[in-house]
Amino acid sequence: MIQSTLDVIKYGFNSRRAWWFTATSRSRARFTRTVIGSYWLGIANLIFCILLGSVYGVVFKVPNPKEYFIYLGLGFSIWSSISGSLNSSPTIFSINSENIKNLKINPVFYVLEEWAFQIQTFCQSFIIIILFLVFLSPVVIVNLFVFTPIHILNLFLLLLWLPLLICLSASRFQDIYQLIPIFTQLVFLLSPIFYYERDLGYLSKITDYNILYKILGLLRDSITKGEFHFRESLIILFANLLMIIFSFSLFNKLKKNLIFYL
Repeated sequence: MIQSTLDVIKYGFNSRRAWWFTATSRSRARFTRTVIGSYWLGIANLIFCILLGSVYGVVFKVPNPKEYFIYLGLGFSIWSSISGSLNSSPTIFSINSENIKNLKINPVFYVLEEWAFQIQTFCQSFIIIILFLVFLSPVVIVNLFVFTPIHILNLFLLLLWLPLLICLSASRFQDIYQLIPIFTQLVFLLSPIFYYERDLGYLSKITDYNILYKILGLLRDSITKGEFHFRESLIILFANLLMIIFSFSLFNKLKKNLIFYL
């Protein structure tokens, strides 16, 4: 199992320039001939958060609107990256099926390309949100550099192994294509992203078993409150590393038969 993981890591490292370049090309192609390019993603999220924050701030009778804007802006921008990665993962192999069948390219290349694409999308959107939030609370920028590195690492690792497992499952079971959007919507509604965890009442226990929200919540708290959560962060990091070993090993086991399912 360890050797299988090392083989995938070695291949990914050796081909890093290729999959990062193709991901960058995709990012640029989406906004060809626009003035500010892919930063439109961050602006769109920012506008959405301002409008949603204004409405829900009144609905929930938020006592501190500035604090709520920061809470919502960070939560929604992080969730957009998670949901975007999950929703695109079932089709990673299917949209590249011709290349997988006809070219001698390891299929994990396309997983790494999608991973790089999602990381680039997250960074481009997150920068705009952070720049806006700095005007509301300058301490945000300090907390970002001091407390968040391990939480961002956990987020990026999650966006690697979970989409890989989903696209492996989707290549065999077509129902996954239909289930993932339903799943992401359900998790979104049950996660304290545009409302506070305390508003869930007795249902707040659900968040203890929601790994997606755990990573989101720890990253958001590290920026807004300057909290490190050392023990929880290390546990999640360890779990992420175990899941990467498992997912890479499963991929190596199934990749020979992958072409028969595409």
